[in-house]
Amino acid sequence: MLRTPGIRLDRTQHAASFFNIDESDAESYRYSDEIPILQRTDDMVFERPNKKTGGITFDELVDRLLAPKMSRADSNFSDIFLCLYRKFAAPGRLFSAILTRLDSVKEDKSIHYLTKTSTQLRIIEVVAKWVATYPGDFARPAVRNRLEDFIRHLSTEPIFAAAAQQMRKSLDFNVIEDDDTGWVVEEDLEEPQGRKDSLAPSKRSDYSDSFSSLGVDDPVERRPSASSSLQTDYGVAGKLHSFQFHSYEDYEREAATMVPTSTLPLTKFRYHIFMDTADEDIADEITRIDWVMFSSIRIRDLVRHVSLNADLKAKCKAMQNINRMINHFNHVAKWVSNMILMRDKPKHRAQILEKFMNIALKLRYLNNYNGLAAVLAGINGTAVHRLSQTRALVPTDVQKRFARLVLLMGTQKSHFAYRLAWENSPLPRIPFIPLHRRDLVSAEEGGQTLVGQEGDRINWKKFEILGEVLLPIMKSQGAPYPNLSKHDTARELILDCRMPTDDEEIYQRSVEVESTTGTPLETGKKKFPWFAK
Repeated sequence: MLRTPGIRLDRTQHAASFFNIDESDAESYRYSDEIPILQRTDDMVFERPNKKTGGITFDELVDRLLAPKMSRADSNFSDIFLCLYRKFAAPGRLFSAILTRLDSVKEDKSIHYLTKTSTQLRIIEVVAKWVATYPGDFARPAVRNRLEDFIRHLSTEPIFAAAAQQMRKSLDFNVIEDDDTGWVVEEDLEEPQGRKDSLAPSKRSDYSDSFSSLGVDDPVERRPSASSSLQTDYGVAGKLHSFQFHSYEDYEREAATMVPTSTLPLTKFRYHIFMDTADEDIADEITRIDWVMFSSIRIRDLVRHVSLNADLKAKCKAMQNINRMINHFNHVAKWVSNMILMRDKPKHRAQILEKFMNIALKLRYLNNYNGLAAVLAGINGTAVHRLSQTRALVPTDVQKRFARLVLLMGTQKSHFAYRLAWENSPLPRIPFIPLHRRDLVSAEEGGQTLVGQEGDRINWKKFEILGEVLLPIMKSQGAPYPNLSKHDTARELILDCRMPTDDEEIYQRSVEVESTTGTPLETGKKKFPWFAK
């Protein structure tokens, strides 16, 4: 059964009233359908926000973060909170709140030892997940020193040794200060008073083996996804060389090599190479490039991108990964248009157009919606769409299949068809980044972060809507494409062709090969101006 999209973010004119209604946050605390009715108790529902006040306090959010995970919604809450809490709290404040709750668990004499140990392990596991996923939050000396003291204390307790070792690996190898220019609550630079963190008694417990999620030998990764294995295709023999990407840095280094160079002229020779290259190879290479660029984007980079103004974006180094993918999207669209307009005769242009329509279908089968949208943008652009003689030569069955792809990625009902396909597409998949970015902008601008009479309560409904956009992207980054092959010929065609990038120049070439009267213009210059070089 298909799942239908849960929200529509196109109605920005009503967004402010939607995000800030007094009862919005209460919806977050309703029982999930995943919890049987007989298992629901008053303890599972946190204190509901005062309807007259609106919003949720920071302490209520921390309590929910550390509470038992009873449903998928609780697990999703943890991911959303750790990603977005920096917009209303500093890492030191969150860490202090967690340590305070650990102290209160230790001091509680009314609960059984095993229950107390289980609660402490659950809280420590949240800290371990936080350190492994967002190590940059602990780059400041004040917070890092407190975390190191906390880890040293954990390492003295055998039952907590696994968690201590996992956090130690993250601190030793992965902590690099994030570029948090302008979008986060700044950390208090004053060193806090020394404190003794309280944990469970030093008595050894035989029940530590049951908490296998805190494995000592698990590799520490700086990205939520598993490693991606890619293959490189060299030579006629098709010899494959595999290499793996394990971290955001690996993907960033590879993505930096995928900037267009504009070295190969668009000639008849390039046309024959393109036509001789299999559709699957070109679609695979487009998908491989899109996947590397998509995987180099940290989830918080998307939040920064919609939270900063133009001046702050220019100062923020973290924007380069998103900007690179956006620029590549535009490059592919213009590359498609230029390739179609390369030849003077309609029959040759029709062959290229048909090939790109087939490539678009391959991209759909690969669930690469970003690459699919880029190819569609090139084909449906004004310069190519007006070529009636060329389209008339494309087989009817190919045009019908392509028309279905146009409907899939169409803007009707706020991209309803795409949203439905995206939510029901199996992994691996690549999202249509421009649309999801627009959704984030609508959610960010549609509601305030802090509400209440004194501005000290958090409008969590806004963050839930941000999470509905971000969580599927997190999930997609966690499932890489298996055995993607690097095709050097297709890569050169995509990234290295020298072509015009000005829309007016591309349109003039379109008019030159097929005028408004349906016949080519009689000009002494039938080729592109860049052919002469």
